[in-house]
Amino acid sequence: MKKALFAFCILIAGIVSTTKAQDIRFSQFYANKLYLNPALAGSTNYSNVSLNYRNQWPNLDLPYVTYSVSFDNFYEAINGGIGIMVIQDDQGDGALKTTNFAAMYSFYLRINDELIIRPAIQASFLQKKVDWSNLVFPDQISPIYGNKYPHNNNSDPANRRKDGWDFSLGAIAYYKDFYFGIAAHHLAKPDLSFDDEMEDQLETKYTFHAGAEFVLGGRSRSYVDKWIIAPALLFQQQGDFSQMNYGLYASKSSIVFGLWFNQNFELNYDSFIAMVGFVTERFKVAYSYDYAITKLIHTNTGAHEVSFSFPLAFDTSKRKRKMKAVHSPVF
Repeated sequence: MKKALFAFCILIAGIVSTTKAQDIRFSQFYANKLYLNPALAGSTNYSNVSLNYRNQWPNLDLPYVTYSVSFDNFYEAINGGIGIMVIQDDQGDGALKTTNFAAMYSFYLRINDELIIRPAIQASFLQKKVDWSNLVFPDQISPIYGNKYPHNNNSDPANRRKDGWDFSLGAIAYYKDFYFGIAAHHLAKPDLSFDDEMEDQLETKYTFHAGAEFVLGGRSRSYVDKWIIAPALLFQQQGDFSQMNYGLYASKSSIVFGLWFNQNFELNYDSFIAMVGFVTERFKVAYSYDYAITKLIHTNTGAHEVSFSFPLAFDTSKRKRKMKAVHSPVF
């Protein structure tokens, strides 16, 4: 009961507070590449479908669960990549649901054989819905009998759904085995508050990510059997909230390992992220776990995340012009 009440208090505070809303965070950034940066749409030599699932703080009776599905492909006729994405964030077992429908286009600009730049634009439609029947309010709680009394809904907001349009920009540049990306999401700052007299504006989120890929022993025809090390850095800021992730991926043959450190500057929340994945020509699957190393370790059990992706086309020989794919991690 205490866990459920704690979860509901967090949820209600998020609904009624004037604090600006924030985006969900995925630990496997590149496994959900369209969410990270719209410039990554069509960044491979094949069309791709990605599925992602995140369960945060599962020890709560009602954890925070997020799902996403996306598709992207490179089209020579428009010299760029097209991507579509749907993300749903479920809080309080359906009490609060936020859904994001997004479409994006990235332009392929080849400066020379070694330098590629991909600017991108994204349009989104956001929908936020609340179900009061799944919420427990303080006036329903008896100190002795628990959830007993009916809720007085006279002061509840009349709106149960809020919609908003949004757009974002992004760009990525890759030179040899190095890449650098920037993105600015929610440039329209949509207001998703259920109360017309209050504001719940989605602040602009700024992202910078960079990394490299190194083959131990040098690239050769048989380099797929060698160890590949891919250090990477991710920094994001949204309103007063900022975080830094740094770590690396290590892969050999079909197995990929990842270890990250996540630093949240404002909330004093730090965690390690461990990941293991399996890659074939037909699919990619990975599991990661966030392990808290600060005071929050006593109130949560981290976060579980699973990603799965697969190509829709296996023969790219029919392309008139070979597109140079982005050397970014697969997870």
